[in-house]
Order: sequence, then structure tokens, then C-alpha cells
Amino acid sequence: MRNFKFQNLLAIGLLVFSLSSCDAEDENVVNPPKTIVDLAIADPNFSTLVAALTKADLVGTLQGSGPFTVFAPTNAAFAAAGIDVNALSKEQLTPVLLNHVLAAKVKASDVVSGAAATVGGGQLFLTAKNGVSINGNTKVTTADLEGSNGVIHVIDNVLLPASKSIAEIAVGDPANFSTLVTLLQSADLVNVLTDVQGNFTVFAPTNAAFEKLFAVVDPASLSADQVKDILLYHVAAGRVFSTDLENGDVTMLNGKKVNVNLSSGVKIDGGSSDPSGVVSANVLATNGVIHVIDNVLLP
Repeated sequence: MRNFKFQNLLAIGLLVFSLSSCDAEDENVVNPPKTIVDLAIADPNFSTLVAALTKADLVGTLQGSGPFTVFAPTNAAFAAAGIDVNALSKEQLTPVLLNHVLAAKVKASDVVSGAAATVGGGQLFLTAKNGVSINGNTKVTTADLEGSNGVIHVIDNVLLPASKSIAEIAVGDPANFSTLVTLLQSADLVNVLTDVQGNFTVFAPTNAAFEKLFAVVDPASLSADQVKDILLYHVAAGRVFSTDLENGDVTMLNGKKVNVNLSSGVKIDGGSSDPSGVVSANVLATNGVIHVIDNVLLP
């Protein structure tokens, strides 16, 4: 009799387990796990991103097994960057979109400051301080939207891959940097700041900054060595974004130090010059980063 009762209870238990398993399977069929693409499609803030992924034929890629980390620009971010998806080809969109994707699942709490390789073959420079920022000028506004094949971090900017060296950026902006370029050429430093193997932070004085200096110092009175010394006093080894700057001294390539003061904006103090303000930060180059300053630093 007891065996009969036990067998009945066992049969009922197996039946309940079987029904529960079927319910779970049915639930997965009706509501399959959402990929990161599914999450983006479901959020109207990502309609521009979804349109770009569709045009670049990357939807299927990001619906794959992954895992992926996607830094996802909102519609407002695309608009602020002046990017019209309809005006761009698949070939133009693809490298930009792949520059937002890592081939691993990286939650915000796992981010370590430094370079991270993208699936497009480029690099993103992450800073894990006061939240997560990328390339010095992009913030993660909402982190850790988890999908079945990875995670989305919402960002407030479009991450354009660097395509020019520091020297090429300066040459391409004569309205701001023609004097700097002329001096770099005279000091034979253009090749240094063009080298893709380099990794520099340049505090780049504008033409107006040099005009202020030349109003009190005759450039003809400066020797070639003095010009080179001044220019190298604006270059530090390594890629340091504004989000990575800290109060204190920084040794420049001429071996002398400038002082960084973050008490009111970003001020760079040379040894023999007025403090210089950073008027435009985090201009990304293939071999470093440029911070535009409004005074020439003098050692």
C-alpha cells in the first residue's frame, strides 16, 4: 500500500515537473530572450542607431551569439554630431558603427581605464572615474542594459574613429594652427607628430596665442634650439584626455614640467608664462590627443 502511494506521489511530481518545464519552454518560444538589437529596436531613443545598423547590414551581426558591448548613441547624439544616416553609404556607416562595439561583455563596474579594441579594428580610450567616459568627450549616461548576447551602455556622443595624425590635424586647420605648423616645420618636428607609432598629448597654442607672445617677444630673436625647446614644452608622452588630468606637475618632452590646475576649468601653467586655459579638449588623433590652449607655454 505504501509503495502504491509513493508511486502515485512520484508520478504526480514528475507530471508537475514536466508541465513546469513545458511552461518554461512555451514562455521562451512566446517571449524569446532579447538580444542587444532587440533592446535597441524597442527603444525609440535608438531609432537613428537602428536605421544606421540596418543600412550598414549589421543587424544580423549584432543579433549573433556575441558577446558584445555596444556604446549606443541616442538620436540626440547623432543630431548633435550632424550625422544624417540617409546621406551616408553603407561603406561610410560601417566603420563608424563598428567603432562603438567591443567583442566582449563589459559591464560598467568592470571597466578599467585604458585602451579597448573595437570590432572595427580601432581603439576606444575608456576612463573609469566619476562614471565611465570614452575618448575624453563622451559619457555613459545609462549603463548595463543587458541583452541575451551582451550589454548596452547609452552614450551622449557619436564615437568617430580617428583618421588623422596630430600633425595632419594641425595642417588641416590653418585658421587656428598655421603658426604652430610653420614652427613645427622649422624645428623639424612634423614627422615626429605624424608618426602613427607615437602616442602623444599636445597642448596646441592657437594663432592668436602666438600673436600674444610675438607682441612682446620678437620671433626672429629666438634661436632654432629655443623654438624647438618651446614646442617640445607643449608635448607630453602618452595619450592623456581631459578626464584623466589631475592636479600636479607633468613632465614634457623637453624634460621640463608644466603644472596642471583643475580648480577652475583646466589651466596649464608654464614655468615662465601666464597660465593657459584649455579652450577645446580631446581632439582625437591616430597617434594621440590635442588640447587647444590660449597661451604659449614658456619653459
